[in-house]
Amino acid sequence: MGCLAVLFALNEQQVEELLAVERSERVDYMREEIEEKFWNDFPEYVCELDKSWDAMHRMLTDGSLNFENKFQPLCNVIFGGEFVYGLTRQPSGEVIISEGEEDEYMILKTPSQVAEVAEALPKRTKEECRKCYYMIDPEDCGWQPDEEDFEYTWYYFQDSFEFWKKAAEEKRYVLFTADR
Repeated sequence: MGCLAVLFALNEQQVEELLAVERSERVDYMREEIEEKFWNDFPEYVCELDKSWDAMHRMLTDGSLNFENKFQPLCNVIFGGEFVYGLTRQPSGEVIISEGEEDEYMILKTPSQVAEVAEALPKRTKEECRKCYYMIDPEDCGWQPDEEDFEYTWYYFQDSFEFWKKAAEEKRYVLFTADR
């Protein structure tokens, strides 16, 4: 996937403001009110994942890019949380891409989810991650897992630890965003 992803650590007021915006306007709001302000004024609450998020999610779950939360708490790094744009959970439990929202994912993690992620991330060793990474099915993902991509994914994974720790300590929400 050629999509770039960023994590933002939001306080409760920022979350309320985001959720008060009409769903159809949330991408614009995120770009103008969150992304721009955070990069300029609050860089300590920004964590860039670049394109690593796809492989990272697969590496932390069952190797697929599913939206299910079966692999707690590490599934919450990417797809766990409340779908605020781009995805919708059907009454059946199935997650689908929301009609008219094909351009972006926005998923909000609660402070308790953030705390669980922050505690679990450092426990995941490089060798455990490598083993899970190489379980990714190339036919399912559309690319061939290799050592260069693993190291790239590992770099962003490890680089996120301090972000998650700070967000957890301050009881912040985390907003995962990725353009498609």
